[in-house]
Amino acid sequence: MKLISLLALFILSNQVQSKELSWYSDLTSPVTTDAKYITMGGLASTLMVYANKSNRTYRKRESFAEAQPFGKYGIIGDIMGRGVLNATYAIGYLAHGYYSENMKSVQNGEHMAKASIYTTSIIMLTKMLVSERRPGYPDDDSSFPSGHSAASFAFASVVTARHGWYWGGAAYSIASFISISRINDDFHYLHDVIAGATIGAAYGWGTYYNYKKGKPYFLNPIFVDNGGGLNVTWSY
Repeated sequence: MKLISLLALFILSNQVQSKELSWYSDLTSPVTTDAKYITMGGLASTLMVYANKSNRTYRKRESFAEAQPFGKYGIIGDIMGRGVLNATYAIGYLAHGYYSENMKSVQNGEHMAKASIYTTSIIMLTKMLVSERRPGYPDDDSSFPSGHSAASFAFASVVTARHGWYWGGAAYSIASFISISRINDDFHYLHDVIAGATIGAAYGWGTYYNYKKGKPYFLNPIFVDNGGGLNVTWSY
């Protein structure tokens, strides 16, 4: 069985494929690849919006239960922005790639997983360092930046990079809905959402540009008759 073969033939190999730290190259991809234009534009927009923060009015609520973004449909944006889209895409393509012996599908899944992991890591670190209180919930200090916006825009950027602007346009529309819902329900300020969207998009495209420059994929399926395996390669 393929699953048994996968477990039996799983190989974790630390191979030196280049002198450059692969993980570091991906970590810095928002500023070292063409994604830097997304980063610079997003950073500039975030700063300008933040400078005018006092000129905007945000509703105040006493609890999360009272938030009703987009009426009863707001919960959709809340759930989708928790990484559900990212995980569904990554797991779906990885599973399809292995069982159908399709390397491109495996690469699609890896790209989504990698972009999402880096995005989430930076978001969590920034939230801890900034500790900005949410506009409608003063007891919660995880407002900046928006994790929902970051995850959804990382998803949309990978979809666009991998499948073109037809599907990418739909994905960005979903990401925009999720992001707007976070402002509408007073979980985030506008600059939180812009910053989150920038981080997600920059990692979605940054890691893609690294792949285009020849950076290796970590997951390398081994397809053989009546089974297969998975070689995981990490450059250091």
